[in-house]
Amino acid sequence: MPTVDELLGHFQRQAALPWAKDTARDYRVWILHYDKSLERRVQGRLHDFEAIARKFGHGWENLNVAALIPKWFARHELFEGLLEQPDELPGLLPDFEAHVIAVVQDRLRSQRDRDILAVIGAGSLFGLTRVSKIAEQVAPDIQGRLLLFFPGRHENGVYRLLDARDGWSYRATPIPA
Repeated sequence: MPTVDELLGHFQRQAALPWAKDTARDYRVWILHYDKSLERRVQGRLHDFEAIARKFGHGWENLNVAALIPKWFARHELFEGLLEQPDELPGLLPDFEAHVIAVVQDRLRSQRDRDILAVIGAGSLFGLTRVSKIAEQVAPDIQGRLLLFFPGRHENGVYRLLDARDGWSYRATPIPA
């Protein structure tokens, strides 16, 4: 797996490419995949990814989906009951998934065709929702690019979050290719 510096190089090559206006929405999802052990280092270098994007004239916005989890559950009317009966959690997960999708869609709708929405914290969604479902649901709303920081593997067109779940085949643009 590449180092963070190598990931920056791969991202720079991708960001430097011209963007066709007729690119299918699924391919406007860029999945920057890396070894899960690099998660904190990658997040610590987000400013370097942003600098590269801006160097090539792209707007940039971060969205940390990990930050959505505690806020949503703490505000939920059944939160106190979950503390006493955590086995009821699966019943709330479809609502949580819908919330994450709505937040990402809202951010995407406010962007222009040269902007990148960088989504970090995907690993925190493991066990709560599938990243593939979020990517598929928000793809129609992408004007520019959705850059998904993905701690996991990409092999033969299949993505595996945290190397632990059955993978999914998705028509995104993998970085590195």
